Amino acid sequence: MSGPRRLILGGLIVLAVVAAGVWLIAGRGGGEHARPGRATAAGVSLQKLNAVAATIGHPVYWVGAEPGSTYELTRTDDGRIYIRYLPRGTSVGSPRGDFLTVGTYPQPRAFETLKATAKKQGAATIALSDGGVAFKDTNRPTSVYAAYPGSDYQIEVFDPLGGRALELVRMGKLVPLAKPVSSATSPAGLRALARRLGHAIYWAGRDPKVTYELTTTKDGRVYIRYLPPGARVGNRSANYLTVGTYPQPNAFETVKAAAARIQATPIPLPGGGLAYIDTSRPTSAYIAYRGADLQIEVYTPDRARTERLVTSREIVPVG
Repeated sequence: MSGPRRLILGGLIVLAVVAAGVWLIAGRGGGEHARPGRATAAGVSLQKLNAVAATIGHPVYWVGAEPGSTYELTRTDDGRIYIRYLPRGTSVGSPRGDFLTVGTYPQPRAFETLKATAKKQGAATIALSDGGVAFKDTNRPTSVYAAYPGSDYQIEVFDPLGGRALELVRMGKLVPLAKPVSSATSPAGLRALARRLGHAIYWAGRDPKVTYELTTTKDGRVYIRYLPPGARVGNRSANYLTVGTYPQPNAFETVKAAAARIQATPIPLPGGGLAYIDTSRPTSAYIAYRGADLQIEVYTPDRARTERLVTSREIVPVG
């Protein structure tokens, strides 16, 4: 992309109301496939906002609590998340576009893209903690964009009062909400977790050259990410093989229906399993087995590798 995406605030809010599916690190899950551009807006408490953020596999940003405001959370099916601060008395879903809003959304090589855009505009950058940078868009002075090294997510802070967005960022107010805790683990640790959960956890097998990064969420999802040498646990990059296992009632029927809906070719697997490659995001594949209320998602940044892992039956329970 040539530069940061734009927040179309008025149009965003009126694009309601379709439920978004469960999604993994850099993709969305196979449970549901809402049409592109559709979104769900909901008023949430601070506790709920943190709870939702903790179920997402990457940081979700805001600018802190504002007493008296209603926090409006909007999630789109292509992975964008918006937190809008509504003044007292403002209805959730208001079509007005003049409220403080923080957006977190996917953008490949967000850090490099942001720096290049700032340089092109001749805009000064602001150093953030953890090596991040931000800049005020000279074409839209109501917006400030931020990104972090190794991240494929861009953050936008919008405020109708010119200068306030920049002030909030300079004050260090732009921070992530609660996020899942990731840790290094071992095959033995994964087996122990599967026993505690009472169901299988899927992975792509052993690889002595990598670090197994384990992330669990409050709603029961388990992610195993394969980090190559030099990649630290908890980094924001989406460039690594990741296998997610998460609860999904009637998972087999759900995956079968999702494949038919997007006209993906079903891939039969041993043991009564079924898989498909997401035609809109072929770096992600989804798997389910008859009689199990679990859905498996496989993500790699390379579509050919994703397909190969699934068709070669390399995605198996930790054992």
